[in-house]
Amino acid sequence: MGDRIGMSNIPRVVAMMHPAQQQAYEDLGQKVSMIQKTAAQEGLNMYFSENMQLAGAPVKVSYMWDKTRIDFVNLDVWGRAEMHPAGFYDVEGRKIFEIRGTSGGIATSQVFYIVASFQLFMTNPAATAYVYNLSIPSGY
Repeated sequence: MGDRIGMSNIPRVVAMMHPAQQQAYEDLGQKVSMIQKTAAQEGLNMYFSENMQLAGAPVKVSYMWDKTRIDFVNLDVWGRAEMHPAGFYDVEGRKIFEIRGTSGGIATSQVFYIVASFQLFMTNPAATAYVYNLSIPSGY
């Protein structure tokens, strides 16, 4: 991002990733960590907590995310254009429709549809970044 928009213009982003990449990042952090314990009785806690950051960006985890990718999402440059707001499908005032059986006769059920029409856009694609083709830790 710094090469594209300049270091002084780097926005606040969120690092979106699958839990597999969070685990890989924790594993890497554990390899370079120094464990400092006090004389008090305390257990060893190697979990990085919910405050994990990657390159200064807070991490958000989703099981729906690609396992081999980390996206740095800048929510300020995303938008949505709405062409048709969400609502019932309407044909000349009718919103509920009968269902036809295989013989062509009317079945004893009805159906309705909820439709919407919108498009997502970005105002500045250069203000986002991603890392792809990452390895997946074993167990995922």
